[in-house]
Amino acid sequence: MSRPHTSIHDHFIRAILSDKEIAIDYFQNYLPLSVSEKLDLSSLTQVTDTYLSDELKKSMSDIVYNCLSTDKKEEVKVSLLLEHKSYPDKNTPAQIGHYIFSGLQKQIQNKEKLSVIIPVLLYHGKGKWPYQKLSGLFKTRFQAWDQFIPDFDYIYNNLGEIPGEQVESLNNNFLVASLLALKHSFQKDWLEQNALKILLLTEQAPKNLQSNLVVYLFGNGGSMSTKLKKY
Repeated sequence: MSRPHTSIHDHFIRAILSDKEIAIDYFQNYLPLSVSEKLDLSSLTQVTDTYLSDELKKSMSDIVYNCLSTDKKEEVKVSLLLEHKSYPDKNTPAQIGHYIFSGLQKQIQNKEKLSVIIPVLLYHGKGKWPYQKLSGLFKTRFQAWDQFIPDFDYIYNNLGEIPGEQVESLNNNFLVASLLALKHSFQKDWLEQNALKILLLTEQAPKNLQSNLVVYLFGNGGSMSTKLKKY
């Protein structure tokens, strides 16, 4: 079972992370320090290219950024994989591997110098979903065969496991509002009770971002008109 490629979640994430300031704040806060300190995030540029095959688009979406490394000698592809399912998908590591190698193949076809692709998986579904590498999909194997499994790491942001207090401690209020809306996207009661609080956090944000958040809240929280009369 796969989700439609164009979902309310995809539209919302694409809208907020198309804003360079929001994207930079997201990466600064949710990339491991060992990664972020090697990136010049001020050079972050979103590109329209995608590394997804038609088949992979049925279950994933991606946002691709170019970013210079801090030594200015290498350009890095920072790729954010958006996975918006209401259930975990154990085969995601294989999908990410497909994504990485498709991206490298496209760089070769374009006669580009190969650059590192850093995949980031953002999950906010209902079920628990522990981090798992590709090797974890092979339950029965000989140790001598491990060398033939193209294992790799990816950055996993599971909003369900990030405490709300930690999200609310971020400096960017619109990013706080957006992550809270995503974190509780399947909890209609919570969204209805906290809709005004979320929207008040966005008062200084551009109108287009505010509009996208309102649409997202109404799409997930049902009827919230009574909660939003003061907004």
